[in-house]
This record gives sequence, C-alpha cells and structure tokens, in this order.
Amino acid sequence: MCIRDSAGALLERRLTLARTRAHSAALQALGSSRFHAVADAVALLASEVPLSSSAAEPAGLVLHAPAELAEQRMLDAVAALPPDEAVEPYNETHDALWHQARQLLRLHRYAHELLRGSPDPALVGPGHALELHRDAAEAAAAASAAARTPRIAPATAYALGVLHADQRHEVEAARGVFRETWPRTAAVTAS
Repeated sequence: MCIRDSAGALLERRLTLARTRAHSAALQALGSSRFHAVADAVALLASEVPLSSSAAEPAGLVLHAPAELAEQRMLDAVAALPPDEAVEPYNETHDALWHQARQLLRLHRYAHELLRGSPDPALVGPGHALELHRDAAEAAAAASAAARTPRIAPATAYALGVLHADQRHEVEAARGVFRETWPRTAAVTAS
C-alpha cells in the first residue's frame, strides 16, 4: 500500500467514526424526553401565536431593519479580517474570523435575495471563495488531527503533513480570491 493510500485510509476511518458518532448522538437526542417536550412546546406555541400588528405589513417593511443589521454585521466581520497574507504569515488562529465572515456573508445574501427578489451578483464570487476556504481549512485540520494519531507509520504521518501543507496553501489561495473579488476592497484592507 502506498503512503498516500494509507494516509487516505486513516482519514477515511476517522471520518467514518465521526459520522457514526454524530449519527448515534442525533438518534439518541431525537428519542429523548427533552426533545419531545421541546417539540410539544413549539407545536403548542405555533397554534397559539399572538400576531402583532406588524404581521399584516409587507415583508419588505418588516424585514428591512434586520436585513440592514445583517449587512452591517457582515461588513464589520470583513473589516475585522486579518491583513493581507503578504504582510503577515499564515496563522491558523485566524480561521475562525474567516468562518464568521462566511456565515455572515451568507446571511446577508439570503436577506438581500428575500428583499430584492434576486441574489446580489457581486457577492457570488466572494461567497464561493469563502466556501472554498472553509473546505480547505477543515481538510487541513482533519489531516493535522490524523497525523497526531498514535502508532501511525512515519511515512503516513509525512503524507498527512504534505496534505496539511497543500490544504493550507488552498486556504491562502481562497483568501486571496476573496480579497480580489470582494466588491468593497476598502473594508478588507482596513485594519
């Protein structure tokens, strides 16, 4: 078996184990009495919802303020992103800031589409770049965790290290694409 195959097999085993554990936890939660109590309470609330006077207003009027808030939070998250990687070397601790920006950009895109009836084409590229960033960051984290598995062959650990480095390069590339495609470049470069 070649080194890449053993590294791939190790990652596959870890992912299968994680999926199995998550599936078991979800099934256990669905069968719990606490879940049924929450479901009953939600069903009861839904049947007795007191409608306010704003319920009769058009959705655009009611949702305008929350959509503006979503946009402001997204702009703040983008402004909080670390400066260009040319200024500072890659740092894994910054991934959380990028993940938050991705979530808030997605929320803003949904609000924009709901209020205006179509997605904002200027945000498609940055959104795609942040999705690629998330995938690469998660793959790098999985490779790093797998490389720390006890009793693996040094060659397998080396292959996982190479995979980790490749994924970190993908993270940096996705960040670069985001910066290039972001329509409000002043927000990205401000620190």
